[in-house]
Parts: sequence; C-alpha cells; structure tokens
Amino acid sequence: MSNISHQLTADHYLVTHNVGPNQSGIRLDSFLKGRYRRRSREQIKKAIDSGAITVKRDQGPHLSVGRLKPSSHLVAGDEVQVLSEKKVEPEVDFNYRILHEDQALFVIEKPANLPVHPSGRYFFNTLLTHLKTQGGKKALKYEEMYFLVHRIDKETSGVLVLSKDKESCAKLTQQFAQRTTEKTYLAIVHGITPEQFEVSLPMARSKTSLIGLKMETMPIEQGGLTAHTAFKRLDTAGNFSLLECAPKTGRQHQIRVHLESVGHPIVGDKLYGMAETEAVRFYERKRLTPEAEARLILPRHALHSAGIKFCHPLTGKRVEYTCGLPTDLKAFFEAQRDPKTAVSQAVINLRGDYINSGNVKFTLPSSAIENALQKTVLELEQEELFEEELDLEIIED
Repeated sequence: MSNISHQLTADHYLVTHNVGPNQSGIRLDSFLKGRYRRRSREQIKKAIDSGAITVKRDQGPHLSVGRLKPSSHLVAGDEVQVLSEKKVEPEVDFNYRILHEDQALFVIEKPANLPVHPSGRYFFNTLLTHLKTQGGKKALKYEEMYFLVHRIDKETSGVLVLSKDKESCAKLTQQFAQRTTEKTYLAIVHGITPEQFEVSLPMARSKTSLIGLKMETMPIEQGGLTAHTAFKRLDTAGNFSLLECAPKTGRQHQIRVHLESVGHPIVGDKLYGMAETEAVRFYERKRLTPEAEARLILPRHALHSAGIKFCHPLTGKRVEYTCGLPTDLKAFFEAQRDPKTAVSQAVINLRGDYINSGNVKFTLPSSAIENALQKTVLELEQEELFEEELDLEIIED
C-alpha cells in the first residue's frame, strides 16, 4: 500500500499518496479506486477533470506527466495529491467540558450539536479535527494524539472517551468488544413506561428505508445482530418519562431503536420518532407537517450519555466518569410538571428561533433546526474524497 501524508491548513486539506515500486504502471483511476473504495470511477473522473487530483513527478525530465486523465499511468515515486477546499460547514458547539485527562485518556462531556468525527457535511467542525489541530492552530497529524474509543451521535450529549495513543486505544476498544465496559444513558421519552423493562430485539441496517443510516429491528435469520438494553424509569412529568438506559450490546442507534420498538420513542428523535415519510421530508430539508413538528418538540433528541465504567489502559484500575442531565433537557422535563408551563404540542413551531410555551422559553440557536439535519442518502454519495482517509476504530452506540 502507498505511503500517505496529510496537510491541513486554514482553507484546504491535502492528502498525498506516494506510489511504490510495485504500483508502477497502474492507471491513475485504478490507483485511486484502491484508496477510495466507496467512490465510483465516474466520481473519481470528475475529481481528476476538476483539478482536485494532481500528480507530482520529479524523477527526471524524461518522465513527463502530461495532461492528466483517468487512464494516465503512474510510475514509482509519483506523488498523487488529492485536494479538498474548505467549504462552509454548519455551526457546531465546541463548548465541551473536560472531565478527566492524563497521559493516556481524554474524557469530556460533549455538548449536543457536535459531531465527533468527519462525516457528511462536517470535517473541520468536528471534535476530532478540532482536537488534533488545536482548533486549527497546527497541522493535522493522524498518528498523533486523540483516538476515538467509542462514538456517540452528533445530537447526543454526555460522556465521551478518547485516548492519546494507539496502544491505549486498542486496549480500550478491546474492552468494548468484549463487553466489559458499562455504559449508562439518560433519555426522555414519550409516554409513561413500566418502572423497569428490557428489550432484546436483534437489529441491523434497514433494507427498506430511504434514509441510508437508519437501523431497524430484524430477526437474526434475516441478518439481525443480537441487541439487548435494560431500562429503568427514574421519573415522570406530564406524559413523559425519564429513563436510565443500560445497553448490554453496542449496536448503532440501539437505544433509540429499542425505545421506538416498544412505543416510547425519544423526544426530538427525527429518525425514529416520526413516520418514515416525515423523516425523509425533514432530511431533505422540506417543510414538515404541523403534526410532525409538534411530535418532535425539541430541536435535538433527548438522549444523554450519563456515565461509563472501564479499566484504565495503563493501570488496569476500574474507573468511572459521569455527568448529569444537561440544562436544556432538565429544563424541558421540569417544565412538564406544571400544566401552565408544560410544552403544548399544538403550539410548537420548530422552524422558528425559539420555542415559547406559557411562561417557559427554550432559546435555540438561529440555525438549530438546520444544524440538526443528519446526512441524507444523497449526501452519502457526495462525501468528499478525504473521508476515506479516516481509519478510526469506532464502537457504535
């Protein structure tokens, strides 16, 4: 495989692939297809034609590159450069709080509206790029510090664990794989749930949804993977329940899917809290029906990573990191106790800059709703080439 170097500046991201001796003679599009497996040859051709991909050749004056085409042949020593210009990205919230830091660990309380790693429309405005570049103040080096041990969704707030070296990351991800970690989430859901209940329903990526990232329950014989979550009701307010959620497995969107499957979707969940037709309209940035807007209530889903336990990668000691329910979710839940100030689903307008119900006003950023959009099927096809460079070991929650 070719050697790769990365350069991140204030306005562009450059990836350089060095062509090795065993790759001499390979076509440019074939070389790139091997690096960017999710990209079609037509997408690669467009990138070459646009000038985003260039070849630097300094081996001698007799080896001219000429006009670059997909069929151009590479020679050993060539540098294939893939340039991505910085584009306007949705605003995010970088106001994370450090819960713990030592030579191996970096544990934070992540706010909602902060993607943890590059994906879709987000690259510079992500936690990982922000940390690795110290907020854009230094060049990006993937081999240095800050490796994701697990992942929580952009809209999910709470405890997130990163490691500062690959060895610690490997030890921690092994604990996730062996299910020796303990994770606790808090969720506000529609309806009054039983005091305690468990959901054991296999799940997998949906085979029928128009939204590419959507998961669904699915029998094992049809490709579903085992998934188990324990729930405990901590409190109720109005027609809402505050739940403690303990996932025993780590499937993507597991808590959200399991709660939807038993008729108690998470408040504000755009993917699992609305009908498929309405979810598609939302992700395509079309106007929702008043009924769908009323169903969402909050600009982000009410899921919070409240705590995690694992063995420290250096000492082996069992450690625990926690953080309570954030202000926005706490304010919403407490407001439901008083009928005079409870959020009325009939008067909520999620397209405005705020939600105002009775005497309670929930202030939202002007771009809150647009920033809450996740990548669509179309965006999955339009991701920048540099995203293939991210070789992250991620355990999905």
